[in-house]
Amino acid sequence: MIEDNNIGAARSAQFIAPNSPRQASLSLPKAYEPQAVEGKWYRFWEEGGYFKPQPGATGAPFVISMPPPNVTGALHLGHAITATIEDILIRYHRMKGDDTLWVPGEDHAGIATQNVVERLLDQEGIDRHQIGREAFLERVWQWVNQYKSRIQDQHRRLGASCDWSRERFTLDEGLSKAVREVFVRLYEEGLIYRGERIINWCPRCMSALSDLEVNHVDTPGTLTYVCYPLKPLAEGEPTEYINVATTRPETILGDTAVAVNP
Repeated sequence: MIEDNNIGAARSAQFIAPNSPRQASLSLPKAYEPQAVEGKWYRFWEEGGYFKPQPGATGAPFVISMPPPNVTGALHLGHAITATIEDILIRYHRMKGDDTLWVPGEDHAGIATQNVVERLLDQEGIDRHQIGREAFLERVWQWVNQYKSRIQDQHRRLGASCDWSRERFTLDEGLSKAVREVFVRLYEEGLIYRGERIINWCPRCMSALSDLEVNHVDTPGTLTYVCYPLKPLAEGEPTEYINVATTRPETILGDTAVAVNP
């Protein structure tokens, strides 16, 4: 038989000899309830400090800085598999006795989060210009705080053994200051400079966009064939033509010669 004893937040099972005065029966639920079991043990681990680097660790340091998920929405299966792989590595090195740390965090996502909030405003029939800068920033922070909390809860429910006391957000003052400091240093070293380049410009956001933020769309085009007359080799010979295909017929007015690969 099994006797169920409360020990702090955990419960331990002890085997009791048959016919013992302490013999008791344990009532188990008819169906496994993972939420209750997993939540209980996760709280036990977290409150016990088991996810933090251990002072007595004898192995080499092993650290993973979580690729911070964007606060544009909840986690999806891609985040789940990434967190699972990282958690496997973290737990493996922790069991080896290495000085192990997994730093969690979230990313503000910049323009992507702005667009999400603007779509919400559009559903209300207003835009960011109508409500003003301060009110718009307040709405953005409401969204950020809501989904930061949701992402943290999802990682906990996945069992991710992060050191939550070290959680970071990419707009934290310390991180923002570090980014500005590095940017200024790179500028002073001549590694950041202005230049004329082809960029992705959004007329609605009034900002440049990275290639990762652009959705490329293929549209049907027109291929125009132009016949350029060739000068006859002798007088009286018929005029022959060379056909040139182009998708930019408006440039023909600037043509001065045609080069042909023999």
